[in-house]
Amino acid sequence: MVSTFKTIELGAIAAGADNEDTWTPERDITIKKIMINERSGAAVNAVKIYLSLAGQTYTKPFVPASAIGSNLEYCWKPNQPVAKGTEIYVKAENAGASEVNIDIVFEYE
Repeated sequence: MVSTFKTIELGAIAAGADNEDTWTPERDITIKKIMINERSGAAVNAVKIYLSLAGQTYTKPFVPASAIGSNLEYCWKPNQPVAKGTEIYVKAENAGASEVNIDIVFEYE
């Protein structure tokens, strides 16, 4: 099956701030990979990620964004089925000293 990509743009997050969003797939999918992108290339070591797929929390309580990864080869590969209409929740909290601009990228089938 051909992969499709979905990006959740959390946007600019000031130091000490956070942003969150959800995505509800319109069909049954399997999430193959999840990647973190910082648009200016800044380090994401101080960004805390909260993630829930299909009602199951996978970050307890959070994971540093750098642990999820930022490229197709070295990223989190959950291979997680998600049923149509099930909510996917993401939140990024910037615990660093500079603003970051975060995208969460999903590769799915």
